[in-house]
Amino acid sequence: MKVLHVINSLRSGGAEKLLEDLLPRMNGQDGIQIEVLLLTDKGNVFDKGLRKAGIPIYVVPLKSVYNPLNIFYLRRYILKNKYDVVHVHLFPAFYWISFACIALGRNKPKLVLTEHSTYNRRRKYAFLRPFERYVYYTYGRLISISSQTQSNLMQWLKVSNTTKFIVIENGISLDKFKQATPYEKSKIASGLKESDKLVIMVARFTEQKDQSTVIKAMLDLPEDIHLLLIGEGPLLEENRSLVSKLGLQNRVHFLGFRDDVPRLLKSSDVVVLSSHWEGFGLAALEGMAAVKPVVVSDVPGLREVVYGAGLLFKPGDNKDLSIKMAQLFHDQCLYDEVSKRCMEMAENYSIQKTVQGYIDVYKSLVKD
Repeated sequence: MKVLHVINSLRSGGAEKLLEDLLPRMNGQDGIQIEVLLLTDKGNVFDKGLRKAGIPIYVVPLKSVYNPLNIFYLRRYILKNKYDVVHVHLFPAFYWISFACIALGRNKPKLVLTEHSTYNRRRKYAFLRPFERYVYYTYGRLISISSQTQSNLMQWLKVSNTTKFIVIENGISLDKFKQATPYEKSKIASGLKESDKLVIMVARFTEQKDQSTVIKAMLDLPEDIHLLLIGEGPLLEENRSLVSKLGLQNRVHFLGFRDDVPRLLKSSDVVVLSSHWEGFGLAALEGMAAVKPVVVSDVPGLREVVYGAGLLFKPGDNKDLSIKMAQLFHDQCLYDEVSKRCMEMAENYSIQKTVQGYIDVYKSLVKD
């Protein structure tokens, strides 16, 4: 079975990271041959692992994700290479693939779309709903990465028939995070001492994420608690300016994109993920797998993963967040109990379970 995964790029992001973890494990199983097609190679960081695993990566020559001419290139490309399944991730890639395959008739491959978020800005505009209903329903299966993601999608599309809809939760390589070796803190960032406590947030600096709330929460925590911010993105400089404005330059460390996240998580004391919305919260799950207490904003997508294990705070409420973190730092019994619960919860999210779920979808589609 020949399967093509199409995504805008392999830049830093949750969907992109999932492909890096997922596809090497899927490739070769049950005769499945995986290839990847990108709309642009700008900012790629998650391509190395795929290439190392022998997965071919191709790039649309137009190099712009929003260029409608992508439709015509994708149509010719799919016709030429004769894929059994084309699996698409993210907007606008899933628009272009839908339009590209409309006129293929019997040559049309089976189409799969993974919905990676509980919310997007297109849902602000009700007039887009009929158009989006049409686009989504050109796909044979609509995979959501959490139950809340599926519920929100079906509510947006105003549909109740679940024939096309399926939930396959994200998974991670648990051992990679459990067994990671921590760094000496002095080697992570200038000025850190071994006695310092570290809070870490791994996320792109985008509208979806809310690093500013975590930064503000640092004002109410002791001087020996430092914040590590891992990631890049359009709001990076805005958050740097906030740190300067609050006088936290010596306690907030911007480390950029890192490919050693498991070791950084192991080196930290508390893992935070502050988001305005989430589809799943892969970064929170990684913190849990590293046997760290996780504190996340109480939003759909994150709540389902963390509830009963980590701690939840009111979205955008830096005071509530600082209280939750202070509780962990001041109460060793609570710290140990939350860490244990997080580790146990993470055991439910093995990457191999996710792999098998995707393979089962492909098999069922090809049989139809």
